[in-house]
Amino acid sequence: MKRLSILLILSASLLAGLGAQERLAELVPKDPRSMAMGGTFVALSSGYQSFFGNPASFADGDREFTLVNANPWLYISPTTDNIATLQAAAGSTGPDLVNALNELITTNGIGAGASAGLGWVGKGLGLGLNATVDSYVWGKNALGAVGSMDAQVSIVLGVGFPVKLFGLNLSVGGDIRPYLRMTGPISSTQLAEIMTGGSIDGILSGVPVDLGFGLAMDLGARLDLGRFLTIGMAVRDISTEQRMSSSTFGEVLDYLGKGDLPPSSQDSSYPVLPNITLGAALRPLPASIARVIDLLLLVELQDPIGVIVDKQTFWQLLHAGVETEFLNGLFALRAGLNKGYISLGFGLELVALKFNVALFTEEMGLRPGDRPRTGVSADFALRF
Repeated sequence: MKRLSILLILSASLLAGLGAQERLAELVPKDPRSMAMGGTFVALSSGYQSFFGNPASFADGDREFTLVNANPWLYISPTTDNIATLQAAAGSTGPDLVNALNELITTNGIGAGASAGLGWVGKGLGLGLNATVDSYVWGKNALGAVGSMDAQVSIVLGVGFPVKLFGLNLSVGGDIRPYLRMTGPISSTQLAEIMTGGSIDGILSGVPVDLGFGLAMDLGARLDLGRFLTIGMAVRDISTEQRMSSSTFGEVLDYLGKGDLPPSSQDSSYPVLPNITLGAALRPLPASIARVIDLLLLVELQDPIGVIVDKQTFWQLLHAGVETEFLNGLFALRAGLNKGYISLGFGLELVALKFNVALFTEEMGLRPGDRPRTGVSADFALRF
């Protein structure tokens, strides 16, 4: 008992120390199928989503090749007034532009992002390439609002294989994920000017950024108990601290134009904590009617380490979703609960062409209601 007490005290001290530093988490796309279902599909991902979820899906017997996946999103509540405000601000610049967007910045915050990639999943392999950018600002007053700008390019090299365990269907998998990561601050003026058509390199030329290479490992397991119940677990971001070099956005663009990167100086470091997700999926309808209508229910507990470090509530762990597919997946309706907030979406699949859209809200504060952020996400994909 004494040894256990000492171990718990040491663990708590370590987590508290990490919490004092800014944590660098994997930059994940706002996939609309996942976001519409409350942010689920990490432990129980499939296909292209497995590059950001559970690598156990690499063991699937069905193979999927994604020729292109384009996924833009916008952090804005899509009301008529908000859209009109954004359109009206397009002709303004500088402080006038920020004042025009004042209500958006001080309530929901404002930002945008996009992701693009391709990859192969199935038959024991997971091979993918993805680039993601994300920016967001929020503040109690518009002119003083600040936020962050992040970008990441990653390669996924993974394997998965089935395991027979007491007659049960178990899949396990893992991958290594080399990546290039950039992160830096951005002001409300800079982001607003970019979103209304300004030149990115001109506006952000002198903005300081941290840039560095990293290498992470992801592991996962999935247990299929027939068609009706699936249980999955994923552990992502298994890595050492991220060491990065200080530069400016303009300098990075100059070096990239020459096919190179700024010289490495390792000026700063960020802690990287493993992200653990445990989930379960239920398909309650019999296979005999699944081609006409199928129902999928999911629930996941995500990132308990992050919740402990940031001293968040239980609600920050909880994600749940429901998906109803019609006519063998021709179209789908989705809804979810993301840390206490409702999300909605739909999807359409025409042979190899897939389209999804989602309206979501996520909590940016420590407790539900502290600082909700609403956004709209969509994707377009060609998959075979």
